[in-house]
Amino acid sequence: MKRENSNSQVKTRKRKRTSSETETIEMSKEFNLKKDLSNKQILECISAIFHLIQEQLKETNNLLVEEARPIFIQVTSVRIPEMPRRQMRILLPYSIVAANDEVALFVCDLEKGRRKDYEPTVEYYKNLLDKHGCTRVNEIIPINRVKTYDHFLVDGRIAGHMSHLLGKIFSKRRKLPTSVRMESKDLKHEIDYALRKTSMQLHSHGDTHLIQVGNTCMKKKRLLKNVLTVCEELSKNYPGGWTNIRALRLKGPNSLALPFYMTLKNKNTVDPNTIAVQPKRPKAYRDVEGELSTFISNTTVTVKPEGTVILKKEQTNQKKSSKKKLKSSKKAKN
Repeated sequence: MKRENSNSQVKTRKRKRTSSETETIEMSKEFNLKKDLSNKQILECISAIFHLIQEQLKETNNLLVEEARPIFIQVTSVRIPEMPRRQMRILLPYSIVAANDEVALFVCDLEKGRRKDYEPTVEYYKNLLDKHGCTRVNEIIPINRVKTYDHFLVDGRIAGHMSHLLGKIFSKRRKLPTSVRMESKDLKHEIDYALRKTSMQLHSHGDTHLIQVGNTCMKKKRLLKNVLTVCEELSKNYPGGWTNIRALRLKGPNSLALPFYMTLKNKNTVDPNTIAVQPKRPKAYRDVEGELSTFISNTTVTVKPEGTVILKKEQTNQKKSSKKKLKSSKKAKN
């Protein structure tokens, strides 16, 4: 009798533990901008990063001390996300593009063909930008001058083709172009809107991701707002949400990373299902159904995207009527 009681006590204890774990998971999912982050601490990190970058430039005798240097947030996850490589774009209150940064715009060709002259295309889009008062785009350029620019925009109609054409160098340097709706009536607004976006490359090769939030030429309060906007967006769209964020640090291109948020939470508080992101499927990725009339009549075939084939034979009207007669005759006999 004593052994039975002890076993029941152990079971109740285990049940209590599991219920508390689920409570901690639910509580940790909630993100509160004011409670979880300190504006004062973030501003101190920003000031320290500014100082570190300036000191590094002086030590290397860099003449371009006042040139804008990018500032990043380094995101460290609790559990490594399980997902294919993709870009996460975030709209910021203030643009990360500095005043002296070069901005290029990729556009559609007016005439298709490899040997067609591109000058009429360049002139057409220059006139279009002037008409809408767009002064932020420096150049509409051919591919062989791509390396000289800091930020890239692309006509939304060809945005899907650019990532594989530009290659790995663009994705590694976080220079993939941002799409713009060139057919918009307010083109200036579209370009300004696109230049306020920043992107973070999500992957499953490690627990650290990097995203640019500003530069050294920005005012500290504007940079603070960008940091808070990114944090709020991470709490919603980062794999696993705020629960899966171990630490957030500010850093320059070659400076130390200064933390402004850290947690010592256990990996068990993160639900493994929330960090698994399925790859985006194209519109054509769906079941295909049709009638199979080659060998078997009155048969439909369904082919699934992974290659599974399902055959379904439909009953003819004669067979259906004969079955109904058999059922009615059986009822009459009974």
